[in-house]
Amino acid sequence: MNVLYLINYAGKAGTEKYVENLIRILGKNKINPFFAYNIEGELSQKMREASVPSLQISMGKLSVFSAAKRLAEYCRENRIDVIHAQYPRENIIALLSKRYYDTPKVVMTNHLTLRLEGFSGKVWRALNRHFTPKNHCIIAVCNEGRDIMIENGVMPERVEVIFNGIEPAGKPIKSHSIRKELGLSDDCFIMTILARFAPEKGLDFLLDSLAELKKITDKPFCCLVCGDGELFSDIKDKVSELSLEGECRLLGYRTDTKEILLGSDAYLCSSSKNEAMSFAILEAMNAGLPLVVTDVGGNRDLAETFIQCGFVSEYGNTRDFAEKISLLINDNALRDKFSSAAIEKIEKHFDLYKLAEAVYNAYN
Repeated sequence: MNVLYLINYAGKAGTEKYVENLIRILGKNKINPFFAYNIEGELSQKMREASVPSLQISMGKLSVFSAAKRLAEYCRENRIDVIHAQYPRENIIALLSKRYYDTPKVVMTNHLTLRLEGFSGKVWRALNRHFTPKNHCIIAVCNEGRDIMIENGVMPERVEVIFNGIEPAGKPIKSHSIRKELGLSDDCFIMTILARFAPEKGLDFLLDSLAELKKITDKPFCCLVCGDGELFSDIKDKVSELSLEGECRLLGYRTDTKEILLGSDAYLCSSSKNEAMSFAILEAMNAGLPLVVTDVGGNRDLAETFIQCGFVSEYGNTRDFAEKISLLINDNALRDKFSSAAIEKIEKHFDLYKLAEAVYNAYN
C-alpha cells in the first residue's frame, strides 16, 4: 500500500511527531510511505534523511487548485493508494486532487479542538458539509475533538476516534541531573511544563496559579517551563512581577526534556484551548508523572478516562489549579498511585504501536 502524508508546515510540533511515528512504524512492513508538504522544517529534513520520497508544493489560499492538480499528478506517478491529510486545509486539497486522479482514498486526521465562530465558522461548516462525505475516514485524536468536528459540520459517520500514542517505556528510572543543574534542594517539589510561549498555552494562568500555590503551601516547589515563542519576554516579566523567580524557571528550548521529565515530580498543562491529544502529556505519563491539567481537548481523556492518573481543573480557576497541585505535594501515597497509573494507562490505552495498527486498519 502506497500512502502519502500531506501536511502544510513540516515543523517540529505534535502533528509532525504523529506523522513521523506512523511513517517509522508502518513503513517497516505495512506501507510504502510518501510525503508532501509546503513549508520546510524539521520534519521535511527528517524525511529526506530517511529517504522518504517527498514533494514540496505551495498550499496557500490562492494556490489550492494548483496544489490539488500537482498532488494528483504526483499520486498518479507513484500509484498512491491513500492520502493521509493533516488538518482541514490539506484535506480539501487532497479531495480536490481526486478531480484529476480519483484512485486514492483520502483519510484526514484533525489535530485541532477549535470551535468555529462568526463568518469564518459559517464558511468552514459549509465546506465541511460539502467535502467530508467524500472522505474515506476522518480520525479524531480525542473524544472532544470528535464532538467539535461534528459541531463544525463534519459528517459524523466518517469520524473515528484513534488516540495519539507513545512507545511505552516501562518503569521509569529517575534522574537527578536537572535538580543538580538548577541547584534545587532534595525536598523541592519539581513540576514541569513543555509548551510554546503562545497565548493558547495559558502561561499567564500558570503563573497566577503558582502565585496562589505559594500562598497555600510552605513546602518548597519549582515549576520548570521548557519552550520558546513570541511571549517569552512577557512571561519572563510576569515571573518578576509576581516574585516567582525561586518558584518558576524559564529554561527555553531544551533537547533534554526526557531527562527533565525523569527528574520531575509532576506535570502541568495550563492550556486554554487548541489542545487535542498532547504528546507532551503522553511523554510525562510515560515518565510516571502525575498530572494537573486544564479541562480542554484530550486532557480529560489522559488524566481521568479509563484510569485516573491526575487531576483536571477548569481553565481560569487559579485557586482550584493550585489546590490540586498542593494535594500532590502533600500526599506521597497519592503521587505514587498516580505515577503507577500513568504507566499502566500508557501500556493499556496509549501504546503507539496499537495506534499505528488502528490507523492502518482505517486505511483499509
